[in-house]
Amino acid sequence: MQNDSLHHNDFGKDRSPQIYADKNGNPLDSSYGYGNRFMHEWVPYESISGTAPRGLKKPRTRRELKFWQCLVFFICLMAVWILTNGWVYFLTGNMDLDSFVMEFEFLAASVLFVFFMRADPKEVFPLQKPRMSAVFGVLILVAAGYLAADVVTVLEMFFVPHALQRIDEGLAGAYSSSLPVELFLTAFMPAVCEEALHRGVMVSGLRTSFRKRCQIILAGGILFGVFHIYPVRWWIPGILGALMTWVILETDNIFYTSLLHFSYNGLLVVISFLASDASAQASYSASPQMVGGSLLFYGIPIPILIYTGCWLIRRSVTWKKPAFIESGLEEKRLAQILVPTGVILLSGILFLLIGA
Repeated sequence: MQNDSLHHNDFGKDRSPQIYADKNGNPLDSSYGYGNRFMHEWVPYESISGTAPRGLKKPRTRRELKFWQCLVFFICLMAVWILTNGWVYFLTGNMDLDSFVMEFEFLAASVLFVFFMRADPKEVFPLQKPRMSAVFGVLILVAAGYLAADVVTVLEMFFVPHALQRIDEGLAGAYSSSLPVELFLTAFMPAVCEEALHRGVMVSGLRTSFRKRCQIILAGGILFGVFHIYPVRWWIPGILGALMTWVILETDNIFYTSLLHFSYNGLLVVISFLASDASAQASYSASPQMVGGSLLFYGIPIPILIYTGCWLIRRSVTWKKPAFIESGLEEKRLAQILVPTGVILLSGILFLLIGA
């Protein structure tokens, strides 16, 4: 009764409204009535306002991945891969199974890294419903990437033919002769597992450490090129890695980069199977005329194809659909097409003159 009288006296002296809570920390308003107050153990609400209600869990905080953390993870993962590469083949004699385990390691390690770093998986691996215009843009970029790979290969055959021959001989017979199995291992698995590592974990770290988009794209391309180990052939995956990094920055959708990765690798697999007989007698040297012809016939369409693919992707992510050549940006857009086209054209003519 002493506590009740104190509450009653305080209420009578202080005309300002009082907020009370029961012993569980639940605030009570005036709808409970004056009589119901004596059925609870009353405390002033201000005395518990800074405490957490009982029965609720503390929300889990999400962290941003830092680039140095992702780089350390990438180096450790590559070291583990180099040390353990081939152990499944040694135990089982199955190269296809060894390739599958290798790719799965990249996916599992990336997911576990995100989990233990308490990062948000939806931000690290952004996945949204695709748009058809962006899909067509990605397929055009695949065609541009294939032409670029042809040009780079011919340049390698001209400058470092023996290194290219050793790499191709080392890769010969590495996988199954079955086209569906080859597509699964060489196209589908990298499109999922390697994209989770590069366009997921690594790009998330790059975004927090580099403000300029060109720096993120350049670093993403270098990391993807180094990831493919070979010192000569890293140019081709490096270019594709930079292109796919731009796509993920532009769309924030890992579906498009996975589609680009799958389509490009799948195209190479199909062409390799169709040309398997001719490849056995392939030459690993190129004349200046061959280089010049490759630059003129395969290289010149590349800038316009890349621009068209990027334009379709940009249209899919903006509410205001940009024109093919935007008003006020004519000089910049034309320079993006004409300058690289002119460089390729002059290079091709120069090689033809050298071989004449």
